[in-house]
Amino acid sequence: MTDSQNEINTEVVGMSSTVPAAISMQVNAHSTGLMYEQSVLNQQRDSLIGLSNSAMGIKKISSLRVKKELNAFRKSRFDI
Repeated sequence: MTDSQNEINTEVVGMSSTVPAAISMQVNAHSTGLMYEQSVLNQQRDSLIGLSNSAMGIKKISSLRVKKELNAFRKSRFDI
């Protein structure tokens, strides 16, 4: 045996150009998914805040008669 057969091969093997491109595309897809998820959550939060604000506004500006009618309607919703 010669010395060259016992040596460890320490050459650097370069990555194919498609591997970094695939990693980059995966990172971009993940980031896009997170942005989409955050957008949906923000829309849901804004919608709930708008609903609660409008409900509070109706409660504050409505008269006593309307409040009584609303209470009667709430109770009658579950009557079969």
